[in-house]
Amino acid sequence: MHSKLDFAPEEIRSYLKVTGWSPVSGGALAELWSLPGPAEEVVLVPMKPGAPDFDKRTRILVEDLARIESRTVHAVHSAIATVYHDVTDLRASHPSLSDGSIPLEAGYELFLSARRLRVASAAAAIRRQGHFRNFPTRARDQAREVRLGQTRRGSYIVPIISQARSPEDVYAPQQEHIDIQVEETLFDRRVTATMSRALGVLEEMVGAEREPTPSEIADSVGEGVSYELCQALSKVVKSDSVAALDITFNWSQVAAPPPGSSPHVEFNEAAINIVNRVSDHLKTQLYTHEHIIYGVITDLSRRPEDETGRVGIETLIKRRRRTVWIDLPDRNYHQAVRCHDLGVPVRVRGVLSSPPGGHATMEVSDFGPDPSLGTNE
Repeated sequence: MHSKLDFAPEEIRSYLKVTGWSPVSGGALAELWSLPGPAEEVVLVPMKPGAPDFDKRTRILVEDLARIESRTVHAVHSAIATVYHDVTDLRASHPSLSDGSIPLEAGYELFLSARRLRVASAAAAIRRQGHFRNFPTRARDQAREVRLGQTRRGSYIVPIISQARSPEDVYAPQQEHIDIQVEETLFDRRVTATMSRALGVLEEMVGAEREPTPSEIADSVGEGVSYELCQALSKVVKSDSVAALDITFNWSQVAAPPPGSSPHVEFNEAAINIVNRVSDHLKTQLYTHEHIIYGVITDLSRRPEDETGRVGIETLIKRRRRTVWIDLPDRNYHQAVRCHDLGVPVRVRGVLSSPPGGHATMEVSDFGPDPSLGTNE
């Protein structure tokens, strides 16, 4: 059991809610929660972190939940502590690894791979291009903002812990402005979703019975695949120390898994040979890069006779609020109206023009509800 509790009443209450518990009674100091069923289980939730017995009461609660759920205390503790987080497990395996340890060089590459995967995915969450050469500053910052959990036995597992969402509701219907703090939190989830989708597409390409075509590789760039992402995989599975790298995405229980995301991907030596060929292609071919913006719709304008509607999206550009103006055809415009009315954030991909002091505009190639948030609009 951890000696230090790294969660608060908000995490406890959210965890209980998503696992079927309901509050019965309580006040400022503690609440009683019950679990429907023949056993009529009831637990006490301490509500005041500053109280002298808060840690003791919380440990008793975790032990009760472990008994009720037939899980270890450590597993329940971790589940509560990460209820607002996604945990991405990187596992290096080899038939000769039987004691849960790994050669130093392979372990070093695995930790570097965790960083490379996050930075490459963060770059793809900002721009879609086959070879970055220079990462956006926001992408490089990502490696400093996510956390690494303790390595776990099971060959050798390194967990990347990233935020999925904040305890509060993300946005309300007809939201007038984005919240910078909320957007910073959501960027972590968007990076994880991009990583999952891109690795899933890459796994599909290497799992086919034929070589991926140039057209398929070009399409994969639009899904977040890049030379740098391929290299992050290749540099782990490159020696006798590691036979395969598999990655499992454990999505937060309070934020639905992004549609189209892959829960688990695996790359062995044979797969990496194809990844390297994809990598070589991406390094030598030039693709028109497209920006990705996320935000809320704040302006809608359309006359009955118009074939397109004008939409204003408030987003973050270089971590500052900007309104980006886009023109959408009929079907997408009506989708934008629904997103605005429901308070659903959107994701837009296209060529961005953002002159200093002028209006920011985008030529749109893809528009819809932000898929990384698991929102079904």
